[in-house]
Amino acid sequence: MANDPPAGDPNHLILRAYFDALTKLDPDGIARLFAEDGEIEDPVGTAVSRGRPAVAEYWRSGLCAVADRVEIEILTALPAGRSIAAHWQMTAYARNGRVANAEGIDVLHVNDQGQISRAEGYWDQQAFRRALGG
Repeated sequence: MANDPPAGDPNHLILRAYFDALTKLDPDGIARLFAEDGEIEDPVGTAVSRGRPAVAEYWRSGLCAVADRVEIEILTALPAGRSIAAHWQMTAYARNGRVANAEGIDVLHVNDQGQISRAEGYWDQQAFRRALGG
């Protein structure tokens, strides 16, 4: 990120941990960042996955099922209260040899324990899937 946040800022810490787990393609690691009853709606307008097992399955059956490697760059991160919005760019290298790029915004809502209570994604998932060939 262009302007690094103050050391220990909880919103930025959870954001970095979230994107680090995504780049490792670690669905269980991603789910551990969520509250027990946390939820993800990604992209917004699709089905909501609630609870850590459902969050892990969302990633396991989605990006982690098709990608060999993922690179994510956080362009801007804007905290507000117990939430943080991140503008990001991603390149995914699929197991079938194809490469797909995406850009979007994720909003993470963080509870008092520093866990994600809700994650929302705003991006063109359908175009990304088509580019990956699936």
